[in-house]
Amino acid sequence: MKGYEIFRKTIEELKLSPMFGNPGSTEIPILRGVGDYVLTLHDSISVGMADGLAQYSGRPTIANLHTLPGVANSMSFIHTARLNHSPIIVTSGQQDSRHAFYEPLLWHDLQSLVGNAVKYFYEVKNGEDIERVMKRAYSISMEPPAGPVFVSFPMDVVDQDAEYRNLPYSVPNTELIDHGAVEKVLQLIMQASNPALIAGAEVDQFNANEELEKFASILGIPVYTEPLSNRAGFNSESMQNAGDLPPATTAINLALIKHDLILNFGGEFTLYPYLPSPLLPGKKVVTVTMTPSYRFGEYITGNPKLFLMELNKSAEKKGDFVKSPDNSLTNLIARERRVMGASYLLQKARKEFSGHVIVDEAISSSLLVRKHMGYSPRSYFTAKSGQLGWGMPAAAGISLKVPRVLEIVGDGSIIYTIQTLWTISNYNLPVKILVLDNGGYTILKSFSASFYPGLEKAPYLTFSNNILKIAESFGVESREADPDLNELKWLSQGDSPKLLVAKVPKTIPKLFI
Repeated sequence: MKGYEIFRKTIEELKLSPMFGNPGSTEIPILRGVGDYVLTLHDSISVGMADGLAQYSGRPTIANLHTLPGVANSMSFIHTARLNHSPIIVTSGQQDSRHAFYEPLLWHDLQSLVGNAVKYFYEVKNGEDIERVMKRAYSISMEPPAGPVFVSFPMDVVDQDAEYRNLPYSVPNTELIDHGAVEKVLQLIMQASNPALIAGAEVDQFNANEELEKFASILGIPVYTEPLSNRAGFNSESMQNAGDLPPATTAINLALIKHDLILNFGGEFTLYPYLPSPLLPGKKVVTVTMTPSYRFGEYITGNPKLFLMELNKSAEKKGDFVKSPDNSLTNLIARERRVMGASYLLQKARKEFSGHVIVDEAISSSLLVRKHMGYSPRSYFTAKSGQLGWGMPAAAGISLKVPRVLEIVGDGSIIYTIQTLWTISNYNLPVKILVLDNGGYTILKSFSASFYPGLEKAPYLTFSNNILKIAESFGVESREADPDLNELKWLSQGDSPKLLVAKVPKTIPKLFI
């Protein structure tokens, strides 16, 4: 059996289809026999699609890149996949090893290029490597913290003869729990005067949403969502929901100032921008997670779902927290109705897109997206790294698994990977796209206004694009919203891809302390 045949047989056994990619000459040899291939018109889009599908499905996915140019094009997406804890097997071709000494066209030391953005790297040396390295890569991608791995295939190696051995592979056991730590946490809660909980991305990743909501309800204490979570945070409808934590130290300290014990389930304190205040001085902070970073406070390694199930067996009432209505947001919606502001628009969108998975790359309106669209299990995804261009590929990947996906994206962000519209159209993926057009990089204008006053008026932060014509050129039906937002219903209907551009005010929001 030839090496490329072993490759095909292995990805079939591992159920890795479809493969996302944009092949070049160095990849053609390995792709012989691969049938389920989703073409993207830029290499990075393939990693973004694999990322979205991996997060939603909880299973490894596979992307195929064009050696040096393709891997270099995709590095920010590989980095994001690492921070998102997305198990992706990233593959690429490599120049024929028989003349690698001469560093021919397209050759590069790919390991030095991907560096520590991946959990594991291997360049195949012979045909016998192919099955075993793919199965090793599969297992490693799933080990906590899940993340991308990388395998490259020299052109000549995939034509070597080898035997398919049907080798075993393993899926890592994540059902870990420290029963002694459970008792310790229960004691800490009883000793605390005013404890609070934090819901991190792992709550959604390990399907612990119901257990956390039950725990918070029994205790009667508030639950915050970790700063800048890449997945759905705590259930927005719960009476214990205290909202999202901001990402800056001073703001976190103010939000949690009344609490002496902070129990963090599967989250991290992602910070931006830098502020000189120390984080939560004098507070007891304990994090239960499968991926301890040891950055702040005390860590307990364990599965958040199993840990919460044990806590719920002995939890007792501790407080009487009940969230209060957000009147400021209600008033803002009423004021913005006259000018079709983002809050009013998103409130209307929530009614039309109930039950949809939300992929958020609105950036300057992300806080509003989170508040209005709300959280429920596997219902919200964004890029942990803060990169632009991730949203539309991720939405396209998720739509292969679920037919109701809405991407909410800014007019600046959508341009980064606008070619994704071709893939969405060509494969008739049921992605709905809502573009919030505020005429430039409003997030940077807000940042400049807070820290470098005057630069918010810089001409390079303002631009306009005819997104409707671009979308139509790729075959995606598109409209512009009128003041009454009647087109939101049009956008939500049917299974075909659609795009709606909504012009929102160009005022600069105050997003930074």
